[in-house]
Amino acid sequence: MKGLKRWLVRVSLGVTIMAGLTAGGPAQSASAAVSKVPARSAYVMDAQSGQVLYQQNANRKYPIASLSKLLTVYLTVKAIDNGKIKWTDQVPIDHQLIRLSHSSVYSSLRMTAKDKFTVKDLVVAAMVASSNSAASALGDYVAGSNSAFIDQMNQQSQDWGLDAHFISSSGLDNSDLKDYHYRLPGTGASEQNLVSAKAITVVAQHLLEADPTITKIASRTQAKVNGTKIYNENSCLPGQSQYKAASQIDGLKTGYTENAKLCYTATFKVNGERMIATILGGDTTFSAMNKLIKQVKQTYQLHATSVNARTVTLVNGTKVTATPKTSQVGTWTKSQEDANVKTSFSPQLTAAELKRGQIEAGDPVGELTVADQQTGLTQHVTYYAQDTATLFTSHQAFKTTKTEPAPLLRTLTTQTAVFASGL
Repeated sequence: MKGLKRWLVRVSLGVTIMAGLTAGGPAQSASAAVSKVPARSAYVMDAQSGQVLYQQNANRKYPIASLSKLLTVYLTVKAIDNGKIKWTDQVPIDHQLIRLSHSSVYSSLRMTAKDKFTVKDLVVAAMVASSNSAASALGDYVAGSNSAFIDQMNQQSQDWGLDAHFISSSGLDNSDLKDYHYRLPGTGASEQNLVSAKAITVVAQHLLEADPTITKIASRTQAKVNGTKIYNENSCLPGQSQYKAASQIDGLKTGYTENAKLCYTATFKVNGERMIATILGGDTTFSAMNKLIKQVKQTYQLHATSVNARTVTLVNGTKVTATPKTSQVGTWTKSQEDANVKTSFSPQLTAAELKRGQIEAGDPVGELTVADQQTGLTQHVTYYAQDTATLFTSHQAFKTTKTEPAPLLRTLTTQTAVFASGL
């Protein structure tokens, strides 16, 4: 992380070195019209569908610095959603993290033993100011210890099928962490988080799904935590030096160390469609991100399929109004190509709904399938009931017959009636 100030000066001067080379290996919809990004790797995807619009060395692992905090915040949100912790919980800060917060090189938020921080405070500090102490404190609180949290980070990556290696919840290298006793046991002296551009973009995708409002935090150029003003180094946000209105960037996370160089995962929208782009290991990454977004938008066109509320007929004929989680489904084609999209809807009830014989408001009741014949991409949109509806009554009426019951059955029935009456 040494040399950060020199790098900030270079960025403020707007140094731009754009290489006019052809694009990297073809993606699902990659195009040679997008020039190579002046960085180690890059990746652009549709956040909802996962459709890839550009990739460059996207599967190769590199140091990602503070982009690591995206997974730290995801696991924090997951713990909140699972009821293990709350946004309002006060989080104890280890004395070593307080020491770390006093570093002029590694800290963006000074902490004292008297300060009180909630989970929400630390998430804001981690996302806006990239506070290393805040991220590490979140990891300790979520998992009980630093090593246990790193295990969670690696296990979550494995569960998602990502090739990633984490040794730090903040993104600091072991060479930085050793002085604060946060070096993970069994790891090398200079070991660091190694993650691909594709993998960290997928992490961002899961974070946006778990907490769509995270961009409201990440888009702040400054904030206050316990009365201390903190600042965002994302130069592509409104009012910042590299802001471009056409890019529509509203987050998400920056990172920098000398080993990782400048890393950036950006969130933006194109005609209402949520997008994510990552660039790892560059020197002019903010200007490169704006150019990448511009070229992607020039190369591809979005075909948006509106997704509206509908009436769903359930198994017993009952009709309920159902709404989708999203208002549109987007697919991308080359600018000169037309989309060939087909949709189909089917009511779908869960085993739990069928067992209890009732639909509650907010329960899933159907699925819309949107298939793009041009790209081969298929997306599924779940519909949720707006109101409660009954599937089955508590008893069923069966047609009766005049057949006399067998003698033994008559006897058992009589005995049951006697016991029930208490005679």
